[in-house]
Amino acid sequence: MQKAIALLSALFISCAAYAQPAASPVDLSCRWSAQLTAARPGVSESYVVPFDLLIERTPTGLRAALLNGSDRMDFSGAMQRGSVVTLRMDQYDATLTARCVSGVEQNCANNSSEKCVHPVCSALEGDYERQRGTSVASYPLKAQCVHVRQVTPEAETQFSAAADWQFMFKDAEGKPVAEGSVPAHFTQDAHHVEGTIAPISGDYGMLAGKITGGKETTLHLSRFDGIHTLRLDGRFLSANRIEGVFQGSPGHPLNFVATRSESTAKGFDEAEHLTTVEDPSAAFRFHGLDAAGKSVTQDDPRFAGKVVLLDIFGTWCPNCHDEAPVLQSLYEKFHERGFEIVGLSYEYVDDNARSQRLLGVYSHKYSIGFPLLLAGTTDPGEIARTLPQLKNFGAYPTTIFLDRHGRVRLIHAGFSGPATDRLNEVKENFERNIVKLLDEQ
Repeated sequence: MQKAIALLSALFISCAAYAQPAASPVDLSCRWSAQLTAARPGVSESYVVPFDLLIERTPTGLRAALLNGSDRMDFSGAMQRGSVVTLRMDQYDATLTARCVSGVEQNCANNSSEKCVHPVCSALEGDYERQRGTSVASYPLKAQCVHVRQVTPEAETQFSAAADWQFMFKDAEGKPVAEGSVPAHFTQDAHHVEGTIAPISGDYGMLAGKITGGKETTLHLSRFDGIHTLRLDGRFLSANRIEGVFQGSPGHPLNFVATRSESTAKGFDEAEHLTTVEDPSAAFRFHGLDAAGKSVTQDDPRFAGKVVLLDIFGTWCPNCHDEAPVLQSLYEKFHERGFEIVGLSYEYVDDNARSQRLLGVYSHKYSIGFPLLLAGTTDPGEIARTLPQLKNFGAYPTTIFLDRHGRVRLIHAGFSGPATDRLNEVKENFERNIVKLLDEQ
């Protein structure tokens, strides 16, 4: 009898423990005020890049996005396990992993079901990792949850950032950078500032931040988009002049002077004269491997007698991602008239399987219907080796327009994305050049 009672008691205790409510998952949904530390092995200097991280709970699970002001970039996947969240950015083969480190009520088991709610997290710490060249870059990350942003009174600013500007950059030794004067445009709403800097090689995407007042007027902008880690800190010397430091790579800060300009509009002359070919009368030669590993060249029958646009790009390139949907729309519009597009991809590492996988992600993301060929790597000298007819190549993407005889008629370096407000202008310019070539007999 005693053994039976003991057995029943043990069974009762076991069942009672089993019946206790499980710990509620940590609630990570928030618009996080985040910062990433840009650093590089062997380089002592580092800098912090502020941005916002949005994590939302939906009926189908988590979703997340990087926010730089009004610019939103969605992660391709979001998964939570306990207090750890893993966010994927497949197009860059990158992963953000963060753990809740503060503000969590670890176990609700002792609370009644009516009082037990999802423990709320207030702080995250983790890392963002992506391929950079032939190595993997890791960036430490911290974030604070701000469910209700505290609005503190800001001192009035003497000057405004809302204007067109021309930036002059110099390196740490005082030498001007090669691109010379670089246009920029900023807008301002109260103390919030957004805009971009747009060299020929491609704009930097939407920079966002604030302008502050007090004894002096200062400007602080930043951007993190999965590739770029940008930070700008400047102070107004007058209404028409800003001086400061721009950081885009650890160990390579650039001093800048920005002067107010009447307009940043320069047309397309610079972008269309940066890169040329040795002999415009000769047919342009190219080659690359398609997804099946087959070599494709300019002699492929599908290109014979067609107007062909060659897009030199990389899946790691944010401006290339801006250009991809534009190219697809042009392909759909003009393909039946004898228009073809070929993407020539140059990837970070000489790993065919990995590169083709990334090209597949890129193609699927933008529903691309034209061939994407793996043409080489980003190693120095690779463009000259694989496309020796080009002179002064200097931008990803670079778009080459070939006539029906395969001759180069136009080369457009770089791409002006949505942050520049020139996206429609660029698309219309591409369209005019395509129609001109198609109409030629």
